[in-house]
Amino acid sequence: MRKSVFLVGALAFFSGLPAGDAWGESMEGKVQAILDKHYQTYRNDEFFSAIQLSTKAGNGEIKTYVVGTKSHAPNSPPIDAKNLFQIGSITKSFTSVLLLQAEAEDKVNLGDDFTTYLPEYDRWNGVTITQLLNMTSGLPNYSDSPTVNYGFVQSPERIWQDKELVDVVYPQVNLPAPPLNTGYAYTNTAYTLGGLILEKVSGQSYAELIDEKILQPLQLNNTFYPIPSYPPVILARMVEGNNFNPYTNPELTGKSVDNSNLSWAGPAGGLVANTEDIVNWVRALFIEDELLTPQQKAKLTQVVSLATGQPIPGTNAEEPRGFGLGVVQGFDEDWGQYWFYQGETLGHRSFYLYFPCNEVIISALFNSAVNDQNNNVKPLLTGVYQALLDDQPNLACQSK
Repeated sequence: MRKSVFLVGALAFFSGLPAGDAWGESMEGKVQAILDKHYQTYRNDEFFSAIQLSTKAGNGEIKTYVVGTKSHAPNSPPIDAKNLFQIGSITKSFTSVLLLQAEAEDKVNLGDDFTTYLPEYDRWNGVTITQLLNMTSGLPNYSDSPTVNYGFVQSPERIWQDKELVDVVYPQVNLPAPPLNTGYAYTNTAYTLGGLILEKVSGQSYAELIDEKILQPLQLNNTFYPIPSYPPVILARMVEGNNFNPYTNPELTGKSVDNSNLSWAGPAGGLVANTEDIVNWVRALFIEDELLTPQQKAKLTQVVSLATGQPIPGTNAEEPRGFGLGVVQGFDEDWGQYWFYQGETLGHRSFYLYFPCNEVIISALFNSAVNDQNNNVKPLLTGVYQALLDDQPNLACQSK
């Protein structure tokens, strides 16, 4: 969830409708072989010890594949489908959904200036809640702050309060407020403010809201918000995180970061889960109707241009990526539009891809954080997707 969390480059993804269970035994072997090869090729370059991956096509069952061990330690046990990873900024879609639900309950209006609900931040007035969620608020990003990054290294056990994180970048009253960025600008601060709004209008904590409104109704039994700290039962299932980003966090490079907590991430990136639950979450977001009304879904999926920050009808060859309310739409000329997200914490990476044309969902989790130049997830995700299309040509989408 650190900075801009997009898959670099235009990933090639697609359009069509699946027929029944897409995964035969031979297909499972192909996917596992792709995963094993990726593990052997990149585990040293990216300093991960484990990958977990799940797939689902239409109404077929979820298939989960794993490779590797819980840590780099000698004799570390192998991971399984129930192990948990930090999912970083995929958390943002949960925060967006909670705010959309609050609007449906007449507790907030996403078109309102957010300082209507949080007047203590009136030096940032003129920014709507929608602008917070679609990254056009222009607010500074607290996780870019030297204060916060110094804290990661010097006091990894520190429990951060959401208000503390916002205050790190809020303009001091005795100094002129700097101008806000214009257009699209990725910032975790906006989603931390979204969490504070939710707590203000509901009288409940963010942890209570996400459990009551999302995790329990959807039976996401492998997704948790472990803030301020990990309960032992969750910690026992966690895969150890590793940092390998010499550009953003050189002091942490090559080190385990399991002793750090997720209080610094909060509503912007504080969830942990497995790939099975991410697949179920993506299906609830885009396909099923239990979570959001059609009107709310339309707001969730209204994207803005990453170039201008202005609303666009959808992505195309000229505008290949657009940001919605905690979701991202991509476009490829061969396959049309798709939805995706990448999250990252100090020691984990998370990914999902969803293709509306054939209802294929793929999710992958890694226990390392890397810089963009060393992020080689694309061949894994495209390889798994292409293997499915080769196995079942009826799933191929037609963009023209």
